[in-house]
Amino acid sequence: MLARFRPTWRQTTGRGLFLGGLAALVLALVMVGVVTGPALLDRMAGTRFGGVDLPPVAWLAVLAPLPAGAVIGVLLRRRFGADLDRLGIHGIPLALEGFAPWKLVVDVRAERRRRRTVITVYLDDGTVARLRAPYDGELLGRDPEFEQKLFMICHLWETYRDWSVRV
Repeated sequence: MLARFRPTWRQTTGRGLFLGGLAALVLALVMVGVVTGPALLDRMAGTRFGGVDLPPVAWLAVLAPLPAGAVIGVLLRRRFGADLDRLGIHGIPLALEGFAPWKLVVDVRAERRRRRTVITVYLDDGTVARLRAPYDGELLGRDPEFEQKLFMICHLWETYRDWSVRV
């Protein structure tokens, strides 16, 4: 193995917090629906059944997905990325459809996708593949060593690529 790239701990923490925030939002909407749903149905039906009271501690459960998402993001950090060896690029998990040999790689570039700078690999059949790591983003998505990692990938590609001209 010549190089192994994984998201930084800050990137995985940020991704986990984002997904935990989405889960917390869904949980909050469900809890609001549980509390206000019966009262709305009573008004629509013209009955006086009453409402549902949740204890204040239940509302703290809305915040539970945030730290849980951050921890899960950090624990899953090693499961995403790219490995580079003398044969080519191995995507983890199966990005690039598993493997891209150096002789098929035409170009390696840094491109803007959404709000991130990612490394894309262009293959000779016209396929464009994005490496899952390294990448550089905003806030917790920032990778201070992104440029060095990009240079290393380009250097490995130029070292091990096939320089013959195809007709």
